[in-house]
Amino acid sequence: MKIYLSPSDQVRNLYAYGDTNEAAQCRRIASACKAALERNGFDVKTNFADGTNAMYERVNESNAWGADLHICIHTNAGGGRGCVVFVSKNADKQLSYAQPVFDEINAITPYRSAYGIREKQFYEIRNTTGICLYCECEFHDSPDLARWITENTTALGEAICRGVCRATGKKYIGKGSDDDMVRWNKIDDIPDAYRGMAQRYIDAGALRGKGNGELDLTEDMLRVMEIMRRYFEGEA
Repeated sequence: MKIYLSPSDQVRNLYAYGDTNEAAQCRRIASACKAALERNGFDVKTNFADGTNAMYERVNESNAWGADLHICIHTNAGGGRGCVVFVSKNADKQLSYAQPVFDEINAITPYRSAYGIREKQFYEIRNTTGICLYCECEFHDSPDLARWITENTTALGEAICRGVCRATGKKYIGKGSDDDMVRWNKIDDIPDAYRGMAQRYIDAGALRGKGNGELDLTEDMLRVMEIMRRYFEGEA
C-alpha cells in the first residue's frame, strides 16, 4: 500500500510554547510516522517543502505516484483541545481509515476530543485521488498543549501508524518490539562485524540453532553473548 504524508508547511503558525511553529513540529510527526509505517511494511513518501506552492506540489506528487492513502498532518488553533480528522465525506471507505486513526490519536492526547470525524473541503481533500485523511493532532495555541505536542511528536507519528494498521488489518509492529528486530537464521546472513563472533559459538557447540538449523539470532543477543564471554574470560 502506498501512503503519502503531507505535513503542514505553515511556518507562520506559531506555537504558544517552545519558540517553534506548526510546520516544524508536523515534520517531526511525519518523520516518526514514516519510520513507523515503513517498519510495518508500507511504501511511504513525503515532502517537507515550504512556500506557497508546497501544498499543490504535494497533491501532484501524491497523485502521480498513485498513493492509496494521503495523510495530511497538522496541529490546530482556535482555543480548543483534542484532535479531529477531516474527510471529504462520511462514506464507509473514508471512515474505515479515518475512525481508527482518530481513535489512536485521541487515545494519547491529554484531553479526549469532542470533534471526532468531520467533513471538510480543503484543497488536499478535494484534489487527491487517494483516500485523504486530514489530521489535526492537537491544538498548539495554548502553552500546555503546545508543549505536549513538542514532547510527543514520535508518539503521534506512531499513533497514526497504529490507526492505519488497524484500518488495513495489519498487526502493528512497535519500535523495538521482537517483530521489529532483524533476525539472522544463517551464518551468511550475519554482517561481517558479527560473523566471527557467531562462528566462534557455533564451533564451540554453544550455538546450535533450532531443530531445522535456523540460528534465530539478533544483534542484541549476539552482543550479550559476547559481553558474557569476555567477562568470564577476563577480557571485559
